[in-house]
Amino acid sequence: MKSVRIDSEIGRLRRVIIHSPGSEIEAMTPREAERDLYNDIIPLAAVQQEYIKLRDFLRSIATTYELTDLLEACLSDEQKRLRFLQEYSTINPIAPIIDELMALPPKELAHAVLTGIIAPHNSLAHSLNPHSFVANPMPNAYFMRDSLAVIGNRIVSAAFAFDVRMAEAYISRFIFLHHPDFQNEGILIDGPEERNRLVTIEGGDIHVLNPSVLVIGISERTTAFAVDRLARRIAQAAEAPMTIFAVDLPKERATIHLDMVFTMIDRHAALAYKPVVLEAQRTRVYKLQIEPQGEVHYREEKNLFEGLQKAGIELEPVLCGNGHPVYQEREQWLSGANSFAFAPGKILMYSCNTHTLDALSAHGFAIVPAQDFLDGRAEPMAYDRLAVTFDGIELARGGGGARCMTLPVERDAIDV
Repeated sequence: MKSVRIDSEIGRLRRVIIHSPGSEIEAMTPREAERDLYNDIIPLAAVQQEYIKLRDFLRSIATTYELTDLLEACLSDEQKRLRFLQEYSTINPIAPIIDELMALPPKELAHAVLTGIIAPHNSLAHSLNPHSFVANPMPNAYFMRDSLAVIGNRIVSAAFAFDVRMAEAYISRFIFLHHPDFQNEGILIDGPEERNRLVTIEGGDIHVLNPSVLVIGISERTTAFAVDRLARRIAQAAEAPMTIFAVDLPKERATIHLDMVFTMIDRHAALAYKPVVLEAQRTRVYKLQIEPQGEVHYREEKNLFEGLQKAGIELEPVLCGNGHPVYQEREQWLSGANSFAFAPGKILMYSCNTHTLDALSAHGFAIVPAQDFLDGRAEPMAYDRLAVTFDGIELARGGGGARCMTLPVERDAIDV
C-alpha cells in the first residue's frame, strides 16, 4: 500500500496518473465539439502520435499509472464493481443494464466506461439513433488534472462546472477510495456529492506551492463559494496555519483554469501570462489566512506575485509568448503557460510555443526535445534548468497542456 503526497508543484515527481487518448476521441462529431468543451474535433492518430512522447518520457522518470488500468483493477472486486455502477447510475441511465455490465470482464467494463456505453437495443434511444449512448464517451479524460487534486495527503474530488465531465470525477474518486496505491487522509471536497449550481471546483485551478501555501483560481470552472468551502475544510483538518491566494480570473474560454495563465517552474520562477496575472486591472487577488480549527481571514493583495513575496515565496515571472502583445495571446491559447514541472527547474511543455521557449532560454533553461531523452542522447537530471518539449498542436486543440494531462500523486519534498 502506498500513500499520496503532494506538497509542491515542483518537487521531483515519483508517481503520476495519465490517460492515453483512445477511441473516445473519435466518437465526437463536429457539432458535438463545443458541447464536449473542445475547440475543434481532432484526429485520433495525430493526437496519439503526439501524446506518446509525453507518456514515454514520464515513464522514463517516474512510476506512471494508466487510468484505464487503475479502473480495471478497482472493478475486479465484485462488490466494488456493483457499488461503482450504482453510483454511476445517478448520472447515467444505466440502471436497466447493470446486471449486463456486472457480467462484463473488468477490463472490458473499464474500457466501456471510458469510451462510452451504447444504449441497449430494446430502448427508445437506440430505436431513434443506433449510435446513442447511455453513458457518453469521455474525450476530456486525457486531461487528468481536472478530475482530482492532491493537497498534502488529502484529496479534492472535482465538482465539474459542466455536466459533460462529471463522470470523470466519479471514476477518479472511486479509484482513490479503493486502490491500495493511493491511500490518503480523506476527501476535503467530495465533488460528486457536493456539486451544485454555485459550488464547482476543478483541479486545473488548484496549485500547491508549498506545504502551507496554495494558489487557487476563481475561474469559469471554479467558484468563490467552492474556494471558501475548501478553505474551511482545510481549517478543520490542518495542524498549522495555511494560506490560500484566490485569483479572480476573467471568465473566458482562454482562461478556463489558473494553470492556463500561471504555472510554477522552479523554486523562484513561474511561467505567467502577463495580461492576466501581472496587470492588476484584469484580476483581483485575495489572501485567505487559515487558522487551524479556526476562522478564515481575508485580505486583498495588489497582485499574485507581490502577495506571494509577502508570504515568503519570491517568483520571477517568465512571460508566455516572451511578453510580445501578439505572440503572448497566440501562445497562451496554445497552452504556452501550461507547463508541468517534474523536478525543480525541469518542465514539460509544447514545442509549438516558440516565443515562450525563447523566454525560458533567456532565463537559463536548456530547450531539449523529449525524443533526445527517449533515444538515450541526454539525461534530464543532468541539467540545471530544462524545458523538455514535445509536439502538441492537435493535443492543444482539446484545450490544455502538459499540466492538464498529468495528475501527480507523489513528489519529493523540497526546501522551502
